[in-house]
Amino acid sequence: MSKDTALVTKNTALTVSQYLNSDSVKRHIEGILKERAPQLMTSLISLANLTPGLAKCDPKTLLYCGMKAASLDLPLDNNLGFAYAVPYGKDAQFQTGYRGFIQLAQRTGQYKKINVLEIKVGELKHWDPFTEEIELVLIDDADKRESLAVVGYAGIFELLNGFTKHTYWTKERVIKHAKRFSKAFNNGPWRTDFDAMAKKTVIKELIGKWGPMSVQLREAVKFDQSVIREAEDGTEAPDYIDAQFEATDDEATPPPSDLDAELEKHFQETLRKEGQL
Repeated sequence: MSKDTALVTKNTALTVSQYLNSDSVKRHIEGILKERAPQLMTSLISLANLTPGLAKCDPKTLLYCGMKAASLDLPLDNNLGFAYAVPYGKDAQFQTGYRGFIQLAQRTGQYKKINVLEIKVGELKHWDPFTEEIELVLIDDADKRESLAVVGYAGIFELLNGFTKHTYWTKERVIKHAKRFSKAFNNGPWRTDFDAMAKKTVIKELIGKWGPMSVQLREAVKFDQSVIREAEDGTEAPDYIDAQFEATDDEATPPPSDLDAELEKHFQETLRKEGQL
C-alpha cells in the first residue's frame, strides 16, 4: 500500500488539510472539478478551520458535502446561506439553505415569484390553511419591525402559468418540526441563524410538495440534512433524509447530475488504482 493510500484509508486520523492534499484525493477532486478544484479545497479547509466541530469530523464526509454543493452549483459557505456543512458527531452533514432552494427554483425558469418572510407580532391578520387566504399588514418602520419578536413564517410562489401557493407556519410549528427531523438541531445554523433555517424549512415544504422540481431541486431535497456516504453500488447515498419529504414508492428517482455520475466513476477508478477496492 502506498503512502497516499494509507492517508486516504486512515482519513479519520488526518486533519482536513492533510486529507485533501493527499495525492489520490487531490487527483480525485481535480479529475471532477478541473479548474474549480483549488477553490473547493480552500473552501473546505477554511470551513474546518473556522468550525472546530467540522475539524473533528471524518474529512471524507466533509468532502462529499463540498462535492454535493458543487454538483448543485451552490457555494458551500455557512455565512452565505446557500449550502451548509454541519458537524454531527464524527460526520459532516450536508444542508441546503433557503437561499439555495430559491436559487435552484429560479433556475427552472418556471417561477414568476418566490419568497419567504419572517412575520412579526401583530402582522398576521388572517390565515386560512384550507383556502390559503392570508392577510398580512407589515410594519413599515424597519427599526420598530426589527425589534419585534417573530411569531411565524410565510412563504409564497407563483408560476409563470399563474399557479400560486401560499403557506404559513407558526414559530412553534417550525421548532417542533426541527426537533423531530433535524439531527443537528442543537448545533450549527439552527443555533446561529434560526430564522434562515426556519425560512428554509417553509420554502422547502412549499416547493417540495407543490412546485415544479428540476433534477437539481430533487437532489437538494433528497440530500438535505444528510451525511453523504457511498452506497454498496458505488453511488452517493444520504445516511439521513427528512422523513416529511421522502419520495413515495411510485415517485421516480431523478437521474444523478453529470457531475455526480462523473464523481462516482472517477472516485471508484481512483480507489481501484490505489488498491482500496
